[in-house]
Amino acid sequence: MSDPVAEILMFQVGPSVFAAAVRDALRIGAVRDVPASELVLESALGRPYAYERGIVVAGDGGERTLVVDQILGVRTVLQADLQPLPAFAAACITSSAVSGLVVLDDAPTPLVDLPTLVRERAPSGAPEPKPLDSLRT
Repeated sequence: MSDPVAEILMFQVGPSVFAAAVRDALRIGAVRDVPASELVLESALGRPYAYERGIVVAGDGGERTLVVDQILGVRTVLQADLQPLPAFAAACITSSAVSGLVVLDDAPTPLVDLPTLVRERAPSGAPEPKPLDSLRT
């Protein structure tokens, strides 16, 4: 019997790499034809350098598109590699969208709940979110 596995979507926002469950993404696409009201331009993950690619996520009242710099691909990982956030990190991170860590090539990568992230999007005029680089070791 084989170990249980999960599929994760790897993506980049600004200088940071993140992971999310593949099932959270409806599709990937260009953002040029997406109405501005459906775009999530910045979030707790930070602000992308470019505004060309997006991950479409089911949100409250319809679809929302999280703008990202690039999609790095899909990886299959062991369920054992999905870890909860350490208590200290959970206490410091203000976003409930960061649900844990996935260990990839011996490095922890933040695991993001995309539906929660698009619900928490930063309102206009809010201070720029701090990147989650502090989770890297």
